Amino acid sequence: MRLRPRRRRPTVRVTQHGDPLDDDLLFVLGWGNKPDHRSVEWLVDRLTHAGYHVHAVELPTNGWDFDSQYVDPVRAYVLDRGIDLVLSHSTGGLVGAHLDLAVRQVFLSPWWGMALDGFDKMLFPLIRRLPTTRRLVPSGITRESLGELKLAAEVADAPDRVSPAFLRTIREAQQTLPPFTSRNVVFYSPTDSVVDVRTIGERTPASNLVPYDGEHEFFASEARERTLSKVLDVLDAGVEAVRPGAADGEHSEPPRSAD
Repeated sequence: MRLRPRRRRPTVRVTQHGDPLDDDLLFVLGWGNKPDHRSVEWLVDRLTHAGYHVHAVELPTNGWDFDSQYVDPVRAYVLDRGIDLVLSHSTGGLVGAHLDLAVRQVFLSPWWGMALDGFDKMLFPLIRRLPTTRRLVPSGITRESLGELKLAAEVADAPDRVSPAFLRTIREAQQTLPPFTSRNVVFYSPTDSVVDVRTIGERTPASNLVPYDGEHEFFASEARERTLSKVLDVLDAGVEAVRPGAADGEHSEPPRSAD
């Protein structure tokens, strides 16, 4: 069914931070995150201090066409500017996985699977079939699930509901993920309740996975300085920074689904 939403077509928004003469880094934010949120601003400031010219991509929160409203504009931006290094978080990680470009990527808690259980898991297939862009479904995201340092005002700044059309296009994108690229690295929290950790583990080779202490947003967690150090190492040196023999190279067994 072709949707005819009343609102204008959603689009991405990009802001630039740091010295334009520094190395370009595309940072695709997660759903509902904005560059002026204190926790996001903290990470962007650290990235610019480390010598990156950060292009921060703010994503629509209620799109219904993943390719045209999310992936295509981000891909065009990267190609226009010749950017070859991408950092992404959550929904941004889903966008990054679909870019199909010769760029090196670092994923932070990517939303590659739905974290559903019980009644929600049974109801989800029915809800996402509803032909509407109206925000009817509670997001289920809480301050506690994002990180100890997340401000309540930042949570309130994001929509508290999502539409069936948005859930449908996200699910389709998750089901059509391209193969994992071996030079990319994924950071994840074993206690993350926002995204499906098992999907991350099933999709990513153990040698490309880096666990961290905290919740969904490492940059809103109390251990963020320690995690940031590892992220910066990976941005600089690639997957070799987390392979056996590298400093702090020991990793826990990645989560897997039961057979």
